Amino acid sequence: MNSLWKTILDGLTYKDLAGHRQLRAYSVITIAVLILLILVGGFILFRRIQLMSSVEAAPIPVSITSVLEIVPTTTPQTVAVYEPGCPIDPGQWSLADTVIPQNYKIIQPACVYEGLEKTIAWALAVRNGFSRAEATSALGFDEMPMKKLDQVKILTDTKGPLDIPVSFIPTNPDFTEWRVNTNGESSVAYALRGCFRTSSIVGNRLETWGGDYPVICVVIEDSENTSVIYQLGEHVYTSPAIPTRSFLLFGYAGDGSWVWLGTQSDPKIEIDDAAKYANDRLTIATLYDSQPWDMKWLKSRYQLEMKALPESWMTKTDEMDKQAILSGLNEFVEGSGS
Repeated sequence: MNSLWKTILDGLTYKDLAGHRQLRAYSVITIAVLILLILVGGFILFRRIQLMSSVEAAPIPVSITSVLEIVPTTTPQTVAVYEPGCPIDPGQWSLADTVIPQNYKIIQPACVYEGLEKTIAWALAVRNGFSRAEATSALGFDEMPMKKLDQVKILTDTKGPLDIPVSFIPTNPDFTEWRVNTNGESSVAYALRGCFRTSSIVGNRLETWGGDYPVICVVIEDSENTSVIYQLGEHVYTSPAIPTRSFLLFGYAGDGSWVWLGTQSDPKIEIDDAAKYANDRLTIATLYDSQPWDMKWLKSRYQLEMKALPESWMTKTDEMDKQAILSGLNEFVEGSGS
């Protein structure tokens, strides 16, 4: 054993003229490479823990902003046109890993995101003073790009496909809302969290579990607003809000069209540091070959700006206006047969 140890020691070191052992050059290089690999591995593990914590974080209570999130089922809508030559058959898409292998992937070619972005633009517009009808018309949709569901089956990291409850926004075409900070500025932004196929290969068989949507994308919604203003007809009501991160689901409906399938009921994460979340939004979007989507992007891409706020919006806190708005929304849902 002593002889083996001496052989290994002599292979890694040598004695200088003073009789002291020194590391050989290749030993120094090997140690440096090992340290570098450990640092890179540690960084990758740290980023994976950061990304996963965004999805698996504990939910928080939300304010009355969720009172107007309703929950039944009716027909979806569609419309979006890809750039010429972009494949509309999801079987021709490649869903690739990011630097961190996980269930949520990058879609390639990137032109596929064109249709998704148009539906994101609709969601952003209706959060910023456009009625559902106005946003639908302004973006060239024939109908609202939504599908109202009770739950959506998504792919999880540890439990496979899993049904999760979702909520959706009111579909009354005349209903309007704004999500703003104390200065009355738009305070909602989105970022792509990744996409997955709604089918799995089991043995030599392909099992489809996602219903009508062969690919689903998860999108972060950071509502950093402190107020939500609701308007229906002559009634206006302003509610306080907790800045919150939510996760929206969008399904590919074919022919380049994507529909909003709802917002995950859980998790909802309180935003305690706007700068940190903005940086995280940029990092995640970049990781998925995308960019954050906000009102600056909406103006640049679709020439749409936030609609003017109702006059004296900060004082609109009459509970009678709130009840009138809720009644109008409920009557529309019941009247539409939902």
